[in-house]
Amino acid sequence: MKAVVMAGGQGTRLRPLSCDLPKPMVPLMNRPMLEHILLLLKAHGIVDIAVTTCYLPEAIEAHFGDGHQLGLRLRYFLEEAPLGTAGSVKNAEEFLDEPFLVISGDALTDFDLNRLISFHKEREALATIGLTRVDNPLEYGVVITGADGRVRRFLEKPSWSEVFSDTVNTGIYALDPRVLDFLKRGENVDFSKNLFPLLLGRREPLFGCVLEGYWSDIGNLEQYRQSHYDVLGRRVKLARRGTEIVPGVFAGEGTEVAPGVELSPPVVLGDFVRVEEGVELGPEAVVGDHAVLRSGASVKRSVIWSNTVIDRRAEIRGAVVADRVFVRAGAAVFEGAIVGKGVQIGARAQVKPGVKIWPGKVVDPGLVLTESLVWGSRSPRALFSEAGVSGMANADLTPEFAARLGAAYGAELKPGARVVAGCDDYPAAGMVKQALATGLTSSGVHVVDLGPVVGPAVRYAVQALEAAGGVYVRRSPREDDQVLLEFVDSRGIDVDKGLQRRVENLFFREDFARVEPERVGRIIYFPRAVERYLSGLLLLLDRETVRRAAPAVVATAGASPLGLLLPSLLRHLGCRVQLVEAPPGSGAATPDEIGAETVRSGAALGVLADPAGESLVLVDETGRVIPRETVELLVALLALKQGGSVVAPVTAPGAVEKLAARFERQVVRTKTSLRERLEAERRLRSGSAPYFHTVSDALLTLARILEAIAKEGVPLSRLVAEVPVYHTVREQVPCDWKAKGRVMRSLLEEFGSEEGVDLTDGLKVHPTGEDDAWVLVQPDADAPYFHLVSEGRSLEEADELIAAFRQRIKALEGKSSLM
Repeated sequence: MKAVVMAGGQGTRLRPLSCDLPKPMVPLMNRPMLEHILLLLKAHGIVDIAVTTCYLPEAIEAHFGDGHQLGLRLRYFLEEAPLGTAGSVKNAEEFLDEPFLVISGDALTDFDLNRLISFHKEREALATIGLTRVDNPLEYGVVITGADGRVRRFLEKPSWSEVFSDTVNTGIYALDPRVLDFLKRGENVDFSKNLFPLLLGRREPLFGCVLEGYWSDIGNLEQYRQSHYDVLGRRVKLARRGTEIVPGVFAGEGTEVAPGVELSPPVVLGDFVRVEEGVELGPEAVVGDHAVLRSGASVKRSVIWSNTVIDRRAEIRGAVVADRVFVRAGAAVFEGAIVGKGVQIGARAQVKPGVKIWPGKVVDPGLVLTESLVWGSRSPRALFSEAGVSGMANADLTPEFAARLGAAYGAELKPGARVVAGCDDYPAAGMVKQALATGLTSSGVHVVDLGPVVGPAVRYAVQALEAAGGVYVRRSPREDDQVLLEFVDSRGIDVDKGLQRRVENLFFREDFARVEPERVGRIIYFPRAVERYLSGLLLLLDRETVRRAAPAVVATAGASPLGLLLPSLLRHLGCRVQLVEAPPGSGAATPDEIGAETVRSGAALGVLADPAGESLVLVDETGRVIPRETVELLVALLALKQGGSVVAPVTAPGAVEKLAARFERQVVRTKTSLRERLEAERRLRSGSAPYFHTVSDALLTLARILEAIAKEGVPLSRLVAEVPVYHTVREQVPCDWKAKGRVMRSLLEEFGSEEGVDLTDGLKVHPTGEDDAWVLVQPDADAPYFHLVSEGRSLEEADELIAAFRQRIKALEGKSSLM
């Protein structure tokens, strides 16, 4: 026997899940609905199958092909225009030369189809309708049959006043080819609305056979979710994929479930899923192929499609989340919510019950979404954040994304220009850098690839090679699962807002020219970039003085660019180097481990730099960890001793002014952004390029401190003791996006007229009237919170100032929400 599977449905009632999928291709238990129907037919010995298509037919044919991988022989019959259920079968008439079954490709059932076939043959019927009994027949065709099964009455989708039975048409039919003679090719004709009433009126042999088992037409999103629960609850006979790793939990090939995961069956995991430690999973959870559930995530009574990331501490409750969605840390998606393909849900955002989000939308961090998001892009405010362009590799930052970004950046440069590119040793950073370089070359720009290096080496190489700009790709210092791209101009300074906006406009419009093939840029590999940077750095230092002192330094070892460069720098300076191996699996030694080894070995200091080489942690000879703010003040002190002026952000404590006053020098206060600090530092210095930027170069900072220890003949703790005592506190205060502007306006109205108010970067006020007691309020540019920094004459006073402004912000936010 042959079969016809009707697979032309759009599935409008399953949107947003079916916005770019035909309904039969919507996954059910990690397989397309249509695949379950095909396997059901195969289980009943039916392998010659016609598939009728209409909406997005390519998606179906590309997935199933000729059916040989399932052991089937498939032929496709395309409706150029919708023909109705019967019309679509008429369209496949050439294939139907014997009795055949018709079945919908977007339903779920475990009916015994052989019973329907036998019943049809025994009655010598022209058409036999598969029937089932349901609680609510309003959405179906209601059928009454006689004792012999002959259909006596038929009514399509009745009202309750018209309901005369709970026996309904399932859309599964056994048909004789002669039934097609009642149809005209090319006409839009439906079985239940047109053909069956016609056969009934002509007293043709039209029968109905009640079938036992499970059946759902999955006509809406609630039924879609319920169908998964029914499979998980074994209310439908469906073959399980994967291996039962614990009772009631099935996992596919290559799936990793970390120790410490709380599994509550039933749970089904697809292939190559990664579930990290501390995840709560189940009950009634289905997770698609290649999905990632990060530490502390919680997924219950939910369906997660493939290639989706549920970030740390995110919660999914009774929801459906489509493929390639990124639910960021601390976000929550609640009961009945539907999240379409490619949606980005920001950190700490909430998607309330019943909300539907159409594909490709972006929910901003901290936003509480109470209405469905259908129209408008809700795209991110910008590609560039304060630090650069960041995102999770292969989720936000795909190779395609990076190539487009490279092409947009290259379009802002002259053809033939050179751009320096480097990365740290994070594999995802290398992937993004390579894709970015490809996009740059497509715009006619040459790329000088430094390979794995530290960030300061990129800034140096841009100047030394007279390049138009540079990009450093690294693991994000804020989120260790994300990649950060730092763009610099020809001076090695972060690019300005104007260039950022122009690149963003080109990126989003995709309005960037591609050059002719003969003008495509080249990728030039420059593996000695680290040596060139190190040579330039050493020229700035009094190496002989440091060599004579031969200080002992404790540092971390490793195969990363920094792990190789740091010991090399120290040895060039004549330091005795004690390397500390990182504990297995930890990635790096801790400050406490560095401190303990510093004391044990009698070293002058210990150092722990970030992998990008842009900041460091210092430990003095007593094992005490020096706060980063104190290290910056120490660098300022050394600059003042050499007769220079210093640059300090508005967040730096008043101790920097006290130091400057001691040497009768000035302090240049700047905004907190790295670009502003580098620009100010550059203006204070003379000489020719290439410049080394003390603000963002951990190795130069370390070298200057070693130089000072050697010249002055004092331990690090004595140098640090020259820094005035200060008391600062920092805190982040969450605030709704919509309220941030009103909160800042209210604070400015309240404090703006007071003496000493500083609006350099945010709002800096002196509530007590004392110069050394202040609070800085800065709205974050990229996330829904404020940065608070305070300084007091004691730590208690600094804490009290922070607490007072935290309460003030929350009170003003509450007033804003009532407006």
